[in-house]
Amino acid sequence: MGKTVGLCRLSNPVKRKDLEGVIQFFQDWQIQVLVSPVLEQDVDGKTRASILNDWFSQDVDAVFDVSGGDLSIETLPYIDLDRYQKSRTLFFGYSDLTPILNVLGRVRKTILFQIRHQTRMEQCLALLEQGSQDLFWDTKPYVGGNIRCFLKLAGTPYFPDLAGKDVFLESYSGDLYRIRSMIRQFEWMPGFSRIQSLTFGEFTMLKEDRKWLEDWGSHQEFPVAFTEEVGHDRFSKALWIKG
Repeated sequence: MGKTVGLCRLSNPVKRKDLEGVIQFFQDWQIQVLVSPVLEQDVDGKTRASILNDWFSQDVDAVFDVSGGDLSIETLPYIDLDRYQKSRTLFFGYSDLTPILNVLGRVRKTILFQIRHQTRMEQCLALLEQGSQDLFWDTKPYVGGNIRCFLKLAGTPYFPDLAGKDVFLESYSGDLYRIRSMIRQFEWMPGFSRIQSLTFGEFTMLKEDRKWLEDWGSHQEFPVAFTEEVGHDRFSKALWIKG
């Protein structure tokens, strides 16, 4: 039986016309593509989550969330973790999908990766068809993702205990002052002092101010590494997320 992938939207609305290249790519490889019927509609979080839950029940091979922005947190109370755990679906998302990736990752691994505007489609296909790991920057699992969106879980039952975890953080928006503020909040999260390792990916707006992250990292008791290969760039590689 052929593969089936779903293109869902848990965050802000997305124009279907922006996805025609992705849809055509999969169809060219004889992969069935399901597209969320509320891709462009401003509907409530429960409705958006119900579509994802149905695809988990159908054992769709992979679900790619193609949205971003601000609204994924609205869907969190309605996502069926049990269905995801029992399914064989691979869930992909990025940026504002960071909360969803980490919560689903508590029961089964997810993938930090945004397929829109991507140049790694063939590597993505090789993962689906052959289990190839060439799409990934590193094959070990992390917690984290986009720092602004990861911190949306602060104060909820879903924020992971960071103790013993390999953590990854990146950011698209945010000048130095905003990033400094988020890093300080991150320091108060449970298990911070017992992190196994921390990797900073691309912080798009920092540029020369990235040195602040390097100085901050040099004062931590856990190893802090840096990579430009994972971020909001269209050449970005993927990471496994596991809570």
